[in-house]
Amino acid sequence: LCITCNIQFSIQNSGLGDINHHIQTKKHQDRMKSIEANSSNRIDVAYNVTTTELNKLCAVEGAMVFNTVKHSHSYISHACTIKIIKKYFPDSSTAKNITCDKTKFIFIIYAREIACNVLAPSLTRNIKMVPIVVQFFSKTVVKHGILEFIEQMHESADDLFANIKYVLEANELKLNQLVSLGSDNTNVNVGNQQSVFALFEKLLLGLIKGTCYCHVLHNSVKHGNEHLLFDIEAALLKIYSHFCRSFVRSQELTNYFGFIE
Repeated sequence: LCITCNIQFSIQNSGLGDINHHIQTKKHQDRMKSIEANSSNRIDVAYNVTTTELNKLCAVEGAMVFNTVKHSHSYISHACTIKIIKKYFPDSSTAKNITCDKTKFIFIIYAREIACNVLAPSLTRNIKMVPIVVQFFSKTVVKHGILEFIEQMHESADDLFANIKYVLEANELKLNQLVSLGSDNTNVNVGNQQSVFALFEKLLLGLIKGTCYCHVLHNSVKHGNEHLLFDIEAALLKIYSHFCRSFVRSQELTNYFGFIE
């Protein structure tokens, strides 16, 4: 239903294409010009569509969530935008009452209507996500947690460095208190001149490079395999064949693994 023209039309054939086609029709264009020229012919007046303050607030919060998802902004960026809007428009009751924090943001995203119309198109491609994790000392134990998940389209050292630095500063963490930096990303663990670690080291002299021991073990086995005096692949295939052909043997092996764990 187009309340501007007060007519119904079908969107069965091409969906958004049908809507765009109707918008381009002469009747719709003439009706829009008439409404713009005469303030008394506004949509809400002409068709008695009243908008409560709560509906305005819901529309604003929904639109802001849509914009955040569409442009791949973070929770931090979303929260910062809300704070700025409240300061820019102190006389607006709608702006003053916006309370779309992280928890409410997530619930709005997973509402069925928005999930179908906003998230579904964005999930048709792969998205590279980078978790920013911190580990720190408390009075009693060592604690760790995830600060932020960010979408990282380009995995260059400069982009990773800029995003990590932004997340740390946005969470009010002092860079001069950063002691160590590590990741399983190649741009962090290698490269003396152009790597994420090298870029941070220019700001923080004496920064310790964190090493992923799983990668060290993997690389050791990978390169050590070239110097073995027997065919490791053939040995593994024989071991697999020995257990996979017998249920009793495989069950004994399963029980052994359970005992070890």
